[in-house]
Amino acid sequence: MGRSGRNAILCVTPNPALDRTLEVASLRPGAVMRTTSARVAAGGKGVNVARALSVLGAGARCLGPLGGASGRILADLAAAEKLDAIWTWCEIETRTCLIIVDSAARQATVVNEGGPRLSAEDWKRVSSDVLREAAAAATICVSGSLPPGVLPEDLAGLCRSLRDAGHAPWVDSSGPALAALLSIAGLRVKINREEAEEALGRFLEGIEDCAAAARELVARGMATVVLTHGAEGAVLAAPDGCWQATASPIETSSAVASGDCLLAGLVAALSAGHGPPEALSWGVAAGAANAQAGGGARFSRTQFDSLLARVERRVVS
Repeated sequence: MGRSGRNAILCVTPNPALDRTLEVASLRPGAVMRTTSARVAAGGKGVNVARALSVLGAGARCLGPLGGASGRILADLAAAEKLDAIWTWCEIETRTCLIIVDSAARQATVVNEGGPRLSAEDWKRVSSDVLREAAAAATICVSGSLPPGVLPEDLAGLCRSLRDAGHAPWVDSSGPALAALLSIAGLRVKINREEAEEALGRFLEGIEDCAAAARELVARGMATVVLTHGAEGAVLAAPDGCWQATASPIETSSAVASGDCLLAGLVAALSAGHGPPEALSWGVAAGAANAQAGGGARFSRTQFDSLLARVERRVVS
């Protein structure tokens, strides 16, 4: 495990979840099936980022609102994994999400609960905890959906406060929350092609379109934009350049949490002193290692190192 606490990477999950993963030989809707394996784990996008950071040797601290019996189970599971955490305890019942992995098709079906409703006072306490912990953090990542009761403007307000305090956070969200975040100059953004299409209002056909979209968002004020495009890898745009990185072809078991692992690889590399092109390669390798390992940010360092050695990278003009 890497560093925790002071100088760790703060991984904020506004809407944590208990992730229940069931593997079946073949998913048949409407049929009665038995699992070949089952796993319950602490989940939510920020928790996945923290788990991947731990694999990569970077210290991470989880933060988010928890409550009820399911929240206590999540906290215990995170502690059992030795994931450092500072939870904000609220009068809620933490959600549960279901992941069904079809072994034959090598596909995962994900059913996400919307999450418990947070009161304005709950969100105020979460925000206060984030700002307090951010003061000693090396980097901040804010990842995932918003629970009911939290408006896009509430998340935007937190990220604006972080930026104004000198902590330009990495953000990974979607829909109205992403739109609100894209109005704040100086943030660092990780999005996928579909999210970028929605934000920009146009279709992005291939990696060149994705690179142009990332550069456009930088021109609008984002400090850095990483835009993922499936098998074509990802692009990173910053004021001083734009790069594409692509992983070698792999046999995918489940890609659930690959985007979170990509963000973890990117941030781990930047925290270790690597430049943006190398950091993009780390991100792509971590995302691919996760898909190869079966999802859930449970890849090994050996898998990551093997894939990193084979990542192809180029400058996008």
